[in-house]
Amino acid sequence: MSVQNLCLRASPIALIVASLIAVPAFAQEAEPVEAAADDGEILVTAQKRSESAQNVPISIAVFNGETLAKANVATVLDLGRVATNFQTVRSSNTGSTRIGIRGVGSLANTLIEPSVAVFVDGVYVPRSGSVLGAFLDMEGVEVLRGPQGTLFGRNASVGALSLRSATPKDEFSGEISGELGSFDRYKVSGHVNVPLGENIAARIAGMGQWYKGPWQNRLDGKRYGGSDDVSFRGTIRADLGNLEWILRGDYTKMNGDGVANFDFDASSVSPARLAFLQSAFAGGPDTNLNDRMMNQFMATGLQDTNWGISSTASLDVGESTLKLVNSYRVWKNDQLDGDIIYFPVSLASRRSLFDSKSHNHELQFISPDRTWLDGKFDMVAGIYYFQEDFALSEVLNMGSSFCNVLVPAGPGRTACNGYYATANGIGATDQDVFQNVRSLAAYAQGNLHLSEKLTLTLGGRWTSDKKSGTYSQTSSPFTQTLRAPEKLTYPGIKESRFTYRVSLNYKPADGILIFANHSTGYKSSGYNSGGGIPSLSTFDTNGNLISTKRLFDRETVKNYELGIKSSWLDRALKANVTLYRMDIAGFQDRAFDGVSFVVRNAGNLRQQGAEVDLTMAPARNFSVTGSLAYLDSKFTSFLGASNLPGLTGTQDLTGKPNTFSPEFVGNFAVDWSGDIGSSGMGWALNGNLAFTSDQYVGTVNDANPQSLADGYVLLGARFTVHGADDRWSLSVFGRNLTNTHYRPLSVYQPLGAALGLNNTVFAGSTANRIQASEPRSYGVTATVRF
Repeated sequence: MSVQNLCLRASPIALIVASLIAVPAFAQEAEPVEAAADDGEILVTAQKRSESAQNVPISIAVFNGETLAKANVATVLDLGRVATNFQTVRSSNTGSTRIGIRGVGSLANTLIEPSVAVFVDGVYVPRSGSVLGAFLDMEGVEVLRGPQGTLFGRNASVGALSLRSATPKDEFSGEISGELGSFDRYKVSGHVNVPLGENIAARIAGMGQWYKGPWQNRLDGKRYGGSDDVSFRGTIRADLGNLEWILRGDYTKMNGDGVANFDFDASSVSPARLAFLQSAFAGGPDTNLNDRMMNQFMATGLQDTNWGISSTASLDVGESTLKLVNSYRVWKNDQLDGDIIYFPVSLASRRSLFDSKSHNHELQFISPDRTWLDGKFDMVAGIYYFQEDFALSEVLNMGSSFCNVLVPAGPGRTACNGYYATANGIGATDQDVFQNVRSLAAYAQGNLHLSEKLTLTLGGRWTSDKKSGTYSQTSSPFTQTLRAPEKLTYPGIKESRFTYRVSLNYKPADGILIFANHSTGYKSSGYNSGGGIPSLSTFDTNGNLISTKRLFDRETVKNYELGIKSSWLDRALKANVTLYRMDIAGFQDRAFDGVSFVVRNAGNLRQQGAEVDLTMAPARNFSVTGSLAYLDSKFTSFLGASNLPGLTGTQDLTGKPNTFSPEFVGNFAVDWSGDIGSSGMGWALNGNLAFTSDQYVGTVNDANPQSLADGYVLLGARFTVHGADDRWSLSVFGRNLTNTHYRPLSVYQPLGAALGLNNTVFAGSTANRIQASEPRSYGVTATVRF
């Protein structure tokens, strides 16, 4: 019986118990992230101070750069294969990337705020689509599961992702790597560390990647899915007595086609309608979900640039520390994708633009550990300011076959063809959206040590948000069934919210921590930025706004956790277990009307389950590590949910699960190494397995059985030979070695109703597009260190 089937058939409690007594699982805390203490413990900064991960009463997954490389984790999109209960998926647009924790997340192609806050070197990054580039000289990654509203603020409502790059060292050193991979992928990366003086050092890292892509388009014979990327980072660290100052600057550019392969699911329509599509549209779309072929008209192009600068100054004041963090970041994404109907004829293309400019400013106060009130109290506190100007733009262009396919025969079609002839259909619809966000916060969290074994943690954060913006949508007379004209100034939003955390932590013995947490979080109110049909706003005859559906309220989260972190056998065995429940009120959901998305407060959602992280290292050169998560997802109230695509009105989804909420996820890995003779050479082998059970993978919460994806298992491996003192290494690796085909994402066929594709299989059904999964790939990496 496969691991997947075992998970589906066993009870949750049995699986959790089995995971504790059977083979310990994948390395959630296998390597140091910031630094290692003298006893080999892992140090993290999840609570704004450096401390052992085993002493942090938070469900946390921690990885360093070496661990990520062993598991072939190259980008944020790969993290879910090693970080349990962490999910990522990108849609047809690279700017639309969903990052989720415990089954909750938000697609990023609208003004909706993220559910998982992303931080790079302690700086908040407001748009998840801007962190898709390859990891560059990464020192550590922390995945904080559960609301982090006290220390990390708004939009960390279900968790946070912290990425930290390597800092300069007081030595001359460096490395350079070259990599060859499947589908014509070539990569060069490296870094150099240079002392600039007695107390100043610099580190420069860079990466270049050239990738042709895995997808073959039958219509034009070309390859797609590739990108040419460059990335640089420069860091200077100065130790000036009681002041440490770190300056960073980074730049990333992706230049490619941005294509994601969405095949047509032949089982989602009747044989008669499939035959019609194949007859009417040049053989129809590709219907083989298990190959690398496409068959559609292509109009593509991607330019994505992301750069930023930051300053972190830490001043020791007595035994306390004052830390000032300032940053400025710009992200621009310009993508042409088409044909957005995914057919082998030219119907419509879309140009999407994202432009985010943000700056963060945070002043932190960090007291010494256990020194106040006779060693009974310590704390962190701070004030924070954030501002972002975010512009969205969408231009729909009519294709050469638009009028003859989508406009009924007669004078209207004749007029449409005349309109197309004047400008080739460019700019048939034009949407421009702008939003300004300003957020001010103050927070504090203190630890009251009631005894040597018992600690009470109390924290709170007050946040004030202000939002303003504009919306403008124009549309030609022939495209108003796609986008309705509308123009307004968004009503201003001004709100404040207090979030808090209470934790009771008990250490009955050395190496054992038992904790009980209650924490809260929230996502702020916001504006709908999707095009609507009809217009989402009504106006009087003078053009004054009467009402609008372009506002939605905030989403709030209450989280309850009971956990244990334990180390045994001189830390050769670590076992961490967390039981949790998240109650989400005013859940911000995206409804779909067949053409566009609208965000609204859907109802209440409950996500509860367990997370088990285990590590076993019986010998210096051998470890077995892994994790398992169980998730019980259920809407406790969702009366007005989106109905199935072929039906009108709404439905009651109370009792149904949220999308991207599999009941079981887990990963396992084995690390084994040894020496080659007495030359100082050695070898290392890593094998890793990740599994996910059945889940809804649609972009809409409607419990459509057509978007229910089967579970799957992914297998990867890496074998390395290295020289004396690790001065050089040669690795071969593989991803998805069994070439497993799975369904990462399901989307409804655009204009499905207009094409007569609704209700052909069952009442409410519609045609589905399935995103192709990553195919099996191999690679070889050579590295030289100095």
